[in-house]
Amino acid sequence: MLIDLDALDRILEEEIRSRFDHRHINYEVPEFAFGKRIPTAEAIAVYIWNRIAPRLPEPVRLYAVRIEEDPHLYAEYRGDE
Repeated sequence: MLIDLDALDRILEEEIRSRFDHRHINYEVPEFAFGKRIPTAEAIAVYIWNRIAPRLPEPVRLYAVRIEEDPHLYAEYRGDE
């Protein structure tokens, strides 16, 4: 095991679920609200990457963030490859 799942769940709760769950992104997420950034799937994937990747302990590396609107419509970000 590379990372304790409870630790990973805490990171996801703090960085993602608490910010996005049941929220209107255009109004309630400060980084996307009021014209700061358009909340496309691509922009959200990059945002999530930037929130999660730095919080992972060594030697854990984030592989990808995928935002899926449906099975055929998604955005995937893999960092600065």
